[in-house]
Amino acid sequence: MGIPDVKRELRTRMARVRAAIPEASRVGQSESASLLAEAEVLAPLRADKEDGRLTVFVYLAFRDEPATLPLIRSCWSRGDRILVPRITGPESFALHELDGEEGVAAGSWGIPEPAEHLPQWEPDQYARIDLVIVPGLAYDLAGGRIGFGGGYYDRFMEQLGRQRREARKPMPLLAALAFREQIISGIPMEEHDFRLNLLFTSAGVIRTQ
Repeated sequence: MGIPDVKRELRTRMARVRAAIPEASRVGQSESASLLAEAEVLAPLRADKEDGRLTVFVYLAFRDEPATLPLIRSCWSRGDRILVPRITGPESFALHELDGEEGVAAGSWGIPEPAEHLPQWEPDQYARIDLVIVPGLAYDLAGGRIGFGGGYYDRFMEQLGRQRREARKPMPLLAALAFREQIISGIPMEEHDFRLNLLFTSAGVIRTQ
């Protein structure tokens, strides 16, 4: 069985695992992970910024994903810029700046997205991003990730990498909010896959190997 087949089976299994997590546990884990991420990662990053303000690219959670609003609200309260994706086609999304929950609208398949009128960030602005928080179904301690199979974030990371190289800046930190049930061992990786630097969990921040 090749890596794509293994990944498909893993996707199916981990979608079932995540859906089975009780709602109270999802809420509690999301809130705890957000608090620890703020204390252990975001606050130190903010302290190193001249203006004390971060630019964070983060998705808006859908259904049984770890809730991102607790972390987003924490960032807003500290003056950070929040960028969220809006699907623009079968293979791409655009980044819009979101400054309040009133700017959230139902997008493709009911997934929450920023309203179309909100300011859009162009690729030449991506060098200003400090932290990227991506969704996924499973993660491992080496920074491996299983996404949903659409390739949206793989393509975005390629574009982000090009922009950062042109600006002669390193990649921003790449992270995920993860339930403990989502952390497994030995996720198969292909050449186009990217690895994460951090996992935000209810037990603390995991810095991947």
